[in-house]
Amino acid sequence: MPEDKLTTALTQFMLIDALSSIYLSLHIIDLNKNTSVEYNASSDIRETANKNTDADEVMVATMKNVVIAEHQEAALRFSDLHTVAYRLKGKRTITAEFIGTHTGWFRARFITIDTDENGLPTRVIFATEIIDEEKRREENLIRISLTDELTTLLNRRAYEEEMKLYADLSKYNDFVYISMDLNGLKRVNDNIGHSAGDELIVDAARIIRSSFANYGKIFRTGGDEFQAIIFANEEEVERAREDMNKYCENWKGKLSDTMSISLGVATNTEFPDLDVLELAKIADKRMYEDKDAYYKRTGLDRRK
Repeated sequence: MPEDKLTTALTQFMLIDALSSIYLSLHIIDLNKNTSVEYNASSDIRETANKNTDADEVMVATMKNVVIAEHQEAALRFSDLHTVAYRLKGKRTITAEFIGTHTGWFRARFITIDTDENGLPTRVIFATEIIDEEKRREENLIRISLTDELTTLLNRRAYEEEMKLYADLSKYNDFVYISMDLNGLKRVNDNIGHSAGDELIVDAARIIRSSFANYGKIFRTGGDEFQAIIFANEEEVERAREDMNKYCENWKGKLSDTMSISLGVATNTEFPDLDVLELAKIADKRMYEDKDAYYKRTGLDRRK
């Protein structure tokens, strides 16, 4: 073998050896010949090279064997060797992520090695790497970004994203929008202190969660403002409301001893022609009516 070709071959072996130590699996695929060579991490790559013919059959069998059923259709589309050259044209690499039956999340990647005169890849690397830990970190960051720090309820950002899901309420039965507001927070903050106010907010969140979370999602969207988007019938909603009121009546905090939450409900059963934003307005209106009734009943000044 001429020296320059030998140098090129050795360089390729060294590159493949380095890549095979990084990736879970690595295949060199000749798309024109429909052949594949699999490499595994090893100090001697030549001993671990496994030559396979019918690369497309190998790819299909591999994906069916290692990918969970829910991801197999997408995995087979991504790994289709009949279309990969066109999907890779003009690109160095394409990637997709799937859940493996034994590995958890992994990333599959095609990398262009050689192309023809039209720029279509003729040889590619197909590699996989485990990204389960990366996914956990990513999911944790998403969870943090959607969580209210004080109460651990879902926050306003999560609420706004959730509302987008219900643009068409005709697809849902027993959809319930609940607007809630903590009574007397300003008075507690002003007279006892913000630590007492925080205690009130945190325990109100706990009470609301205990009452409604079995039916759907709970959000804190402002200082003393809470929303619930749930699926429940009229009887279940009323029972949850009663539970919330009983929790409030029996509540005793370390810094204050009175808990009251005003609540307004609107459902698509009662208002089948309204959209989710219109239901939210009705629930808000009913919540403020409930709040007015509370202040009239207690004789407290809501501005203090």
